[in-house]
Amino acid sequence: MRIQKDDRFKATYSKQSYVIVGKWGGNLVLAPTAKDNDECLIYSVGEIEELVNTLKWIRETGCEQ
Repeated sequence: MRIQKDDRFKATYSKQSYVIVGKWGGNLVLAPTAKDNDECLIYSVGEIEELVNTLKWIRETGCEQ
């Protein structure tokens, strides 16, 4: 799975959406899209792939197979 800046994901457990905003030390930084949430997430590409494969996250936009 190719993941890049501006790709969006939705957490199925919290219904929160996140967008890839950049990188930090080789990992990807995800910012929440909700105005009332200011907590960013940092995951490796492998961790994001695992979250998508286990259906804990759903790709909203972007992410070529």
